[in-house]
Amino acid sequence: MDKKGAKGYSISTAKIINQDLFDEYVNKVGPWLKEVGGQAFAKDTEPHGKERTEDVNLAVICEFPSMRAALEAYESKEYKELSKLRKEATENSTFTVMEGLDEAAKLRRAMGL
Repeated sequence: MDKKGAKGYSISTAKIINQDLFDEYVNKVGPWLKEVGGQAFAKDTEPHGKERTEDVNLAVICEFPSMRAALEAYESKEYKELSKLRKEATENSTFTVMEGLDEAAKLRRAMGL
């Protein structure tokens, strides 16, 4: 875990079924995300869901300084509480934490290798 220079990412998709409750989640998760060193990397409210995500109306990618930071954020007591709002406001949700490319992989890619 935590390859040199590799960022951590969380990727989630969901169908929002209670917009007011989801807005409450967003208002709370934004400041928390900054506190744990994360940031929203990409967001789409009209994603083209494929393979069991056809009915989603939200896709979000968050970036963290490292894989470890992403996992610790997701597993934190604070996020466990926040995620209750997300889960109640959505259905058919997915959530994945993954590691990005490390510096060596980025260099190989830049060199066309």
